[in-house]
This record gives sequence, structure tokens and C-alpha cells, in this order.
Amino acid sequence: MGFSTTVWEWYGQHEYKRVLAVGEAIDALGFLALDADAQQASIPDCAACEVWSMAMLPLQALLATCASALPDEVRAGVQSLWEQCNGLSEAAFHCGDRGIFEHGQWQSLREAAGQLLGLMEEEQLRPFLEELMVDCGRAV
Repeated sequence: MGFSTTVWEWYGQHEYKRVLAVGEAIDALGFLALDADAQQASIPDCAACEVWSMAMLPLQALLATCASALPDEVRAGVQSLWEQCNGLSEAAFHCGDRGIFEHGQWQSLREAAGQLLGLMEEEQLRPFLEELMVDCGRAV
């Protein structure tokens, strides 16, 4: 059984918080997987503050909401990426520097995020994600 099937099962079982956490994590991973120029272009103000709230905290939320229910490989990947995010050096992650995404440490985050998008079957979920997020958001 693939991860997308698990998400649909959660939806059918009214596990809306889990589905929301997955959707938010997929969006976060999508940002983390972008190249440095695209990341920089999509952040209007303080890159570190914005990326922390929009792309890193959803990983922690996924772990808090779904950890025991996630497939082992997905859980381990999200946990590892969350730890990598928390382990970014001061040079790679600090307020006021719009160029943080060019630091070498971000490349390993991009690669891990890309791998997780594959494990989480983002391509199968993406066509339905927005509607799922709205529906589940209304239900909780």
C-alpha cells in the first residue's frame, strides 16, 4: 500500500488533522525542494523567519500529528529532515540575509525534501491536495 492510499484512508476515516498535516508538509517540502533562486524569489521579507514558519514547522507538525501512523520510511525521512533544519549553521540560517538559500547546507535539504516528496507520493496527491485541504479544514 502506497502513502497516497494511506492518506485517502485517513480521509475516509475522518482523520482530518492527519490529512491537513500531510498537505501542509507536502507544500513545505515543495518549497524546500526548490532551487535557491526560486526559494529566494518566493520569500518577500526575512527569509529565515518566513521559511521557519512556512516550510520547517509543518514538518514538526506532521511528526506530532501523525508520527506513529506514518510508514517507517516516511517518518524516518521527515525526522531526519527536521533534524537537518534544526542543525543549520548560523551562516546558513539567520535573519536579515536573503541569500541564505545559496549556502551549501541548503542543498542537502533540497535533496532530502525531493526524496520525501517521492516517498509521500506527492504526484498522486497533488491534483486533489487543495480540495482535500479545504474540506478537511472545514471539518476540524
